[in-house]
Amino acid sequence: MPSRAGLRRILPLLLAALACVALAPPARAATRTTALIAFLPDQLGPPPPGVTPPQVRDLLDGHPQLALGMLSATQSGYSPQQALLDLTAGTRTSLGTYHPKNPPDLFPMPVNGRGLTVNWLIALARARSAPADIEPGLLASSIPGGAAYAGIAGQPNREAVAATDRAGGIAAISLGRADTVAARARTMLRSHRLVVALLAPGYAGDGQLDLLIAHRVPGELLIAMEDPPPLQTPQLLWTGIAGLGRSDAGFSSATTHIDGIAAGIDVLPTVLRHLSIHVPQAVRGEPIRIGGPRDADALQRLDDRLAIISSRRMPVLQTFLFTMLGLILLAGILRDRAGVRFALRIGGLALMWLPAMALLSAALLPSEQAELFLIAGGSFALAFATDWALPWPRGPAAPALTALVAYAFDLANHSHLVIRSLLGSSPRSGSRFYGIGNELEIVLTMLLLVAVAATLRRRERSRSGALAFALGGVVLAAVAGSGRLGADVGAIFTIGAGAAVATLLMLPGGVTRRALALAVLAPLAGLAGLAALDLATGGNGHFVRNVLHGSSADQLNTLQRRYELAWSVISHGYAPLLTILCVLAVIYAARHRDRIYAAVRADDVWTACLGGGLAASIAGSLFNDSGPLLLFIGIVALTFVTTYLRAAPHAEPPAVAPPGPPARAELAEPEPEPAVSRS
Repeated sequence: MPSRAGLRRILPLLLAALACVALAPPARAATRTTALIAFLPDQLGPPPPGVTPPQVRDLLDGHPQLALGMLSATQSGYSPQQALLDLTAGTRTSLGTYHPKNPPDLFPMPVNGRGLTVNWLIALARARSAPADIEPGLLASSIPGGAAYAGIAGQPNREAVAATDRAGGIAAISLGRADTVAARARTMLRSHRLVVALLAPGYAGDGQLDLLIAHRVPGELLIAMEDPPPLQTPQLLWTGIAGLGRSDAGFSSATTHIDGIAAGIDVLPTVLRHLSIHVPQAVRGEPIRIGGPRDADALQRLDDRLAIISSRRMPVLQTFLFTMLGLILLAGILRDRAGVRFALRIGGLALMWLPAMALLSAALLPSEQAELFLIAGGSFALAFATDWALPWPRGPAAPALTALVAYAFDLANHSHLVIRSLLGSSPRSGSRFYGIGNELEIVLTMLLLVAVAATLRRRERSRSGALAFALGGVVLAAVAGSGRLGADVGAIFTIGAGAAVATLLMLPGGVTRRALALAVLAPLAGLAGLAALDLATGGNGHFVRNVLHGSSADQLNTLQRRYELAWSVISHGYAPLLTILCVLAVIYAARHRDRIYAAVRADDVWTACLGGGLAASIAGSLFNDSGPLLLFIGIVALTFVTTYLRAAPHAEPPAVAPPGPPARAELAEPEPEPAVSRS
């Protein structure tokens, strides 16, 4: 038994230990992470007479607890079912590569508290027909225990697709009254880490969203998004997010690089990352990140602009052509053939000014009528000024250099104007959110070749001229292909082919085997250089995600998808006829080149420019999913360059006779001798 002295020594230590235990803060239980995806429809069925349902944008904007933005629904085509399928797969491809093109009707069938999605096997078979690694249902299958769905009885409830796993099953399903969706969804969150809910439309759904926000617990991710509407045009879906950080902000992702806009395929990696679940390799979406301004009005203006770009392209082109036709007729009336040559020269310069004017129009955001006159009228006005200020054939240097510098600056500024211009990409369709699209790719290549040809001092073949074309091609390819700027891998082949052929044609010694081999390898070297550039600068574009970091199957799928899309373009509408016309135009220009290009017959620089332009047009059509569209744009551009070169300000040169055997000299009759008068 311890002595009293021993107890006196031990007792203070015991009391100190008990005090530490009493004062220590209680251990916190690990926060359980969950996710809730709530679809908010504009309406379910037709609204009552005289009642205008509220916009989803206004409902979400009225909740300051939500970071606000928009999600791109699908790629190159739209259907509400496809938007939901893409969300569950985390990756997507063009709607035109599926067989059949449109997905089947999908709806849930409750079975003993669980659910089965009807027609799911058809959707799986259709997904396997696409040239991409697409797995519908990957989201729910990646979550232990699957996902649950809370819907409205009596409605199609196609939104249950977002909770369907790869086998077509739904872990738990609850269908009931519209006013109980929020309560049922919160109950299901207790047993399932992911719940998908269809809220009531209009103000009733807004009230349920209030309840979901008010009862959101730590560790819960809430994504409230606009229910994909039953329309046919591409859609950007309004979305609010709570649980990723700040609420007084917008959001974006590495998929789009646009403030306030992410992609529907970004939902899957966002949810899985929040739940600390590994994101499968097949996923091509990127986690949504909070940041940037929370500005619903600015997003609405952007969406309104993106919605009208496609419909304005043809009217602008028609206005341009009608303006040129009117100028030709007026100038012909005033000065006959000299006037027509003048009008053709101005028209050629005007087309070269059109890309720069399209960028200016994107900055001003004018009305439709104003944009037609701004682009067409502005292009011709600048063409008049250029023809007056710069001697022929130096004039194209001004529009070409202006456009190249302007587009390079905007690409460095996150493509703010490019995506809003008539020559830009189509973020609303989900194909490309920033950088250079296929149409702009061939336009910039032509402008580069024209800029070099118009600015070189030495007009004959020279090593300095060849070096100028080669260096110009390297710089433009780096800008167009970089994941942080143009993000256009196909541009490497288009620009590389154009610059390589122009360089070969400028070599003083002609085309040698060594030079030809280097020209053939130039696009491949450019691709390797692009890989190094993207890895060094962290450019997380399509090339890095799908090619460098993808598997060999991903690379083959990308190649297959490009040619399937190219074939779908060339085999529909006027594309076959336009392709034939392009081929005939090239043959005609080549056969009669001595007469057509007589004004620049001794100018090797323009020969290199035209040859490089033709090579770029052909390569662009072979290595891009737009196929013959790039060939058509390239040939049209070369046609207008030709009209400028042929319409020299001096008198029209005489036609050059084709070479042939020398004519036999005829003996001239001797002139009669003058008569001599005889005396």
